[in-house]
Amino acid sequence: MIVNVLIPGIVMLLMMVVGTGLQTGQFVFVLRSPGVLVGGTLAQILLLPMGALVLVYLLDPPPELAAGLILVAACPGGALSNFYCHLARMNVPLSVTLTAVSSILSFVVLPLVLSIAFPLIVSTWGQEVPVFGLVKRLSVFLLLPIGAGMLLRYFFSEFVVRHANFTRVVSLVLVALLLILIIAGQWHNVIRLSLDAAVLAVLFTGFAMLVGWGSGFLLGLESADCYVFSTEFAVRNIGAAALVAASTLGHPEFVAFGALFVVFQFPLLVLLFVLYQSRHMQKKVDNNIHAT
Repeated sequence: MIVNVLIPGIVMLLMMVVGTGLQTGQFVFVLRSPGVLVGGTLAQILLLPMGALVLVYLLDPPPELAAGLILVAACPGGALSNFYCHLARMNVPLSVTLTAVSSILSFVVLPLVLSIAFPLIVSTWGQEVPVFGLVKRLSVFLLLPIGAGMLLRYFFSEFVVRHANFTRVVSLVLVALLLILIIAGQWHNVIRLSLDAAVLAVLFTGFAMLVGWGSGFLLGLESADCYVFSTEFAVRNIGAAALVAASTLGHPEFVAFGALFVVFQFPLLVLLFVLYQSRHMQKKVDNNIHAT
C-alpha cells in the first residue's frame, strides 16, 4: 500500500523539478526555433515506439518485457536526462525544455501509442488500455506538477536558481528511490527476466541514441546539441511507466523492464558522455589554435 502512495508522489516531485527548470526565455526559444523542439518531440513520439515494436517482433521476448519495452518507449523523456546533461556539461536548458515538452504532450501521446501498440503484442491477454483514465491520471501526475514547478520558478526565481544543484541531487535520490521500490516490488520478475531485459535495454538504448543524434543533425543542430538529443531520446520517464503499469493497467510486472532498463543503459550513456567530452575538448583546442 505504501508503495502505491510513494511512486505517484515521487513522480509528481520529479515533474515539479522539471517545471522549476523552465523559464520565459526557453519559451521564446521555442517560438523562434520551433522546428527544433517540434521535430525532436515528434521524432521521439513516432520513432521510439516503432523501434520498440521492431525489437519485439525480431526478438520475441516474454510478454512482460514486450509490454514493458513498449511502455518505456511511449513514455516522455525522464528528468534523469537533465541530471546526466548537467554532469556531462551539455546544454541543460535544451534538455530540460525537451523533457518538459514531451511530458506535457504525454497525457495525450502515451494513451494513444499504447492503445495502438498494446493490442499488437499482448492481444492474448485481452489487455485494454483505458484511454480516458490514462489521460486523467497523467494530467494530474505530470501536467499539474510541471505547472506548479513553473510557478515556483516564476515567483521564487532567485531561490530556485540558488538551489539548482541541490535540486538536481534531490532528483537523483528520488530516481534511485523509485528504482529501489520497483525492484523490491518486482524482485522475482527482475531476476527471471534480467538476461532478456539486458539485451532489450542495450539494443533499444543504442537505437534511441542513434535516432536522437540523427534527428538533431537533420534539424541543423550543432554537434554538441546532437548529443543532448541522444541523451534525451535514450532516457525515459520510468516513474510515468510505473504509474501507468501499476495504477492504470493493473500489471505492475510490466515495469520490471523499466527498472532494469535504467541500470543496463547506464554504461552506454557513460560511453556517450566520454565521446562527447573528448570531441568537445578537441574542438576547444582547435578553436584556441585558430584564435592564436
